[in-house]
Amino acid sequence: MAKKQVTRPAAFLGASVLALFLLMLLTSPVNKIGYAVVFFAIILMTLVSLGYLIVGIWGSKVGAKNRYRILVISLFIVICLMFRSAQSLNWIDALIVLLVTFGLLFYGGRRF
Repeated sequence: MAKKQVTRPAAFLGASVLALFLLMLLTSPVNKIGYAVVFFAIILMTLVSLGYLIVGIWGSKVGAKNRYRILVISLFIVICLMFRSAQSLNWIDALIVLLVTFGLLFYGGRRF
């Protein structure tokens, strides 16, 4: 296992979790909607870093296929969180988002 494949994602994961924690302590998204955008961007960065860390710990190389999968799964989670926080995620919307995500994963598996 290469040390670079684990230390860099771990550092980004730690920094993004710290930024998320500070954002939650110091701001209120009720007052300004811009904080919510920053919040979801930091969550996306956290999930991508976590994906890179998991792939690095498993010992496989982070190639184009794994990068694509990490990004699609992270975006799926963030989109579901956005819908859920707006309280507009019903079962039809969840099914559509899930089908689009599986379609992207299937297409990405055939493309790379």
